[in-house]
This record gives sequence, structure tokens and C-alpha cells, in this order.
Amino acid sequence: MSVVASMMRSLKDYDFKILTTMERLHLRYEYIPVEVLARQLRKSIEDLMESLDKLHKLGLVSRWKQEYLGYALRQYGRDALALKYFVDHGVLDAVGIRLGVGKEADIYDGLSPSGLRVAVKFHRVGRSSFKQTKRLRSYGEASSWYRQSCIAARREFEALEALYPLGVKVPKPIAHNRHVVIMGVIIGDPLYVVTDLPDPSLTLREILENVKKAYREASIVHADLSEFNVVVTQDFDVLIIDWPQWVSARHPRSLEYLKRDLANIARFFNRRFGLTVDLEEELKNIRG
Repeated sequence: MSVVASMMRSLKDYDFKILTTMERLHLRYEYIPVEVLARQLRKSIEDLMESLDKLHKLGLVSRWKQEYLGYALRQYGRDALALKYFVDHGVLDAVGIRLGVGKEADIYDGLSPSGLRVAVKFHRVGRSSFKQTKRLRSYGEASSWYRQSCIAARREFEALEALYPLGVKVPKPIAHNRHVVIMGVIIGDPLYVVTDLPDPSLTLREILENVKKAYREASIVHADLSEFNVVVTQDFDVLIIDWPQWVSARHPRSLEYLKRDLANIARFFNRRFGLTVDLEEELKNIRG
């Protein structure tokens, strides 16, 4: 069970009111003065401090004692707000074990109120290197790792909403809030760990056909496609994941990104399975 999910039982409505108010005040403050927070919540500082101490002990907020006493939301505090949204909107009922962790996301097993198994993806853009992420990714003038993570989650959900109805093999989009996306459960192995396929050429063709469908029918280029974001399912089907960096086919560098996607996949299948891909021919086939 995720750290935040295990904490949710101990949080009351007033705790979430504090967290929500802090989220709003972060537009003006890095560390929110306790006097400002008390005024916004119409509470005495003494009463507020009891709740802040609780949230601090749970690791949901951080405390700053220098020129003034201030508090800031931590990662887990923002996670709690997103999970509360999903619970309140009847999307999520429980969060279980972690299914995967990467440089820019944590994925957990989850259950909907109807018992449907889902994947809960917490975007952590820039966790390993915020400056590098800001330089490499086209997320605009995002001012913090959290802002970037929210943009990444929104963009990924937009891509899944566009691609899934077309039959492109991506996770089913279910809900999105802040830096978290809920999607259909992802069951299988990432392509980079797969050493045996019944028909490697068929798997390669399936990936390329999905790249073509995304490009032709949704004008979307993955822009970061490789063996690390293709999942091979138990019946040897494919699922293409991790879409926050997608670009439109009208983007001035879309052709460059498309070529790179194809080259990455071709390189892997050549190295692992000895297959050769005519990249120029595939590019023509995809672009029509």
C-alpha cells in the first residue's frame, strides 16, 4: 500500500481543508506564514497548530523556522489531495502495492468502487534532475517539479483520451487530477526485459502499426518511444505507455521525433532479435 493511502484513514475533513488552502496559498508563498494560513481558515493559531503538528508528523507538510514560522505542502500532501478527489468523485476506492517506479513516475495498483482493477500513476517529473527535465521537455515555463508533474499528467491523459477510442493500444484513460492519472491496469513485461517472443517480427509490426494509427488518425507522435515504454502482455500483445511528452504531427520537430521513435524500436529489435527495419520505407508507410 502506498504511504499516502495508508495515511488517508487518519485524515479528517478539516485536515484536507488545510491542505487545500495551503495549495491555493502556494501561488503566493513558498512557505506559508502560519498567521496567513490561520486567517484564511478563520482559526486561531493555537487551534491550527495542533492540526499542523499532526500533518507534519505524517510527512504531509514541511515546517520552516527562520524569519517566520511557515509551512509548505510536501509530495505526500499533494498526493493526498489527488487521492481525495478520486475518492470523492467515485473513481477510486483503494490503493495497493506499487507496480513500478521510474525517474518520473510511481505506479500503484488500485481498485475502483465497483471492484475494477486500475493503475494509479503519480507523475514525479524532475525527481532525479529538475533542471535537466525542464531543459529537455516541452512543458513551457513550469516553475517547479510539481507544476511540471501536473502538466505531464494532463498531457498524458489528453493523449490517452485521443488514442484509446481509436483502437491504439494504450492504457484505458479513466480519470485525471493534479499530477495523478488513473488508467486501465497495465499487466505484462516491459519490452526491454523480454528475451523470447513467439514471433518477434509480428510484435515489431504491431508496434509500428500503432505508431502509424496514432500519427494518421490522431496526429500524435509519441516522441520518446523505445523498448522501455512498450509493454508485452501475457498473450504477447503490445501496450504503448508513457505519453506525457507527445507532440502533434504539426509540431515543427514532429518528423525528427518520429524518426527517433522508429530508430529506437528498430535498434532494439535488431540487437535482440536480429531483425532489420528499412526506416525510410517505414517512415513513408506511416506518413502516407
